[in-house]
Amino acid sequence: MAIKTNGDVAAKVRGTLAERRLKQADVASEVKLSRMAVHRRLSGETPFTPQELIAVAELCDVPVSTFFGEVAA
Repeated sequence: MAIKTNGDVAAKVRGTLAERRLKQADVASEVKLSRMAVHRRLSGETPFTPQELIAVAELCDVPVSTFFGEVAA
């Protein structure tokens, strides 16, 4: 199934962070957001900005396109 919603992107980001054992606090520090703001993005409640996705991709050492690939059904 293709990425279609903020929630799909958030799920890919969460999965990538989990694979690398990174925490919300790591993302908050890298992206310069509060942990609550990161929580809202990771839950799909608030969309990530392009700049935030670039920063998270750099933190995870993956291409940004990782967050837009296929998701499990």
